[in-house]
Amino acid sequence: MKKIIASVFMIVSLAVWGLEIDAPKAPPSIPLLAIEDININFYQNVSTEVVPKIIRKKGELYIIPVNVAATLYNKGVDIRLLGVTSRGLLSFLSKDIEKIVDLEGKKLYIGGQGSSPDVVMKNILEKKNISPEISYRSSGEIAKLAMAGKIDNLVLPEPLATMVLSKNKNFKRVTELKDLWKGKEIPQVGIFVMGKVYDENPIEVDKIIEKYKKALERKNEVKLLERAIEEFSLKLSIGDLEESVRYMNLTLDTGCKKSVEHYLDALGIKLPGDEFYAW
Repeated sequence: MKKIIASVFMIVSLAVWGLEIDAPKAPPSIPLLAIEDININFYQNVSTEVVPKIIRKKGELYIIPVNVAATLYNKGVDIRLLGVTSRGLLSFLSKDIEKIVDLEGKKLYIGGQGSSPDVVMKNILEKKNISPEISYRSSGEIAKLAMAGKIDNLVLPEPLATMVLSKNKNFKRVTELKDLWKGKEIPQVGIFVMGKVYDENPIEVDKIIEKYKKALERKNEVKLLERAIEEFSLKLSIGDLEESVRYMNLTLDTGCKKSVEHYLDALGIKLPGDEFYAW
C-alpha cells in the first residue's frame, strides 16, 4: 500500500511540477522563458554550479556545453544528449579587416585558452594557414576592451558580440565562425538528461523537448526579450537583443551525431559511445 501511495505521489508531483532543468543565464535559455509550467534553475558558472551537481546525480535536465557533457560521459557519468540548442554562438569582429585571411600577423583576442572559442578559431585559422598573434582574456574583459576601443580584432559569443557592435560603431561583424566550420554548424550547447531520469520519465522529458521546440517560435517576442534582459541581467536594449538573437542560431537539433563528433574531435575530446545520444 505504501508503495502504491508513493507511486501515486510521484505521478502527481510530476504532473503538477514537472521535471527540473538547470539552464545558463545565456542565449540558449531564452526559449525556456516562454514555457510556463517548467522548473528552471538559472546558473552563472557551469563548472562550479552544475558539474558537481551532475556528478552527485542531484539534477534531472541541463542546458550545458556539449564538450562538458561529453567529458563527464567519458568519466562514467550516465548523461544523454536530447538535442543541440545552438548551431553556433561565435563571431569574429574587427575594426578594419574585411576578410579573415587579413588576420595574418595581426593581434587577435580570444576568450579563454583551450576554450571552445579558442579551439574553434584555431581550427579555422590552421585550415586557412593564417597565423595571427593570439592574446587571451576572459570574454567579458575582451568585450570591455573592445567597447573602449583598446583592441582591434576579437572573437566573442552572443550576446557579447552584438553588445560590442552596439557600443562601438567602429567594429563590424566580419563573419560568424559557423560559416567557416565544416557543415556550417558548431554544436556548442545542448539539452541533456541524466540516464536514470530519462529511463523513468521518458514521456515527461519528451514533453519538455516538444515545448522547447514550440517556444523557439516565440524567441523574438518583445515580452520574452524583455524578460530575458531582466532575468539574465543583460546590458542590451530590446533592439540589440533582437539583433543578437539573429546570430544565436537557436535550434533544437536531434540526429546530429556527425556534427557533434566533428566538433568534439576538433576539441580533442574522446568521442562518446552511442548511449550518449538519447535519439
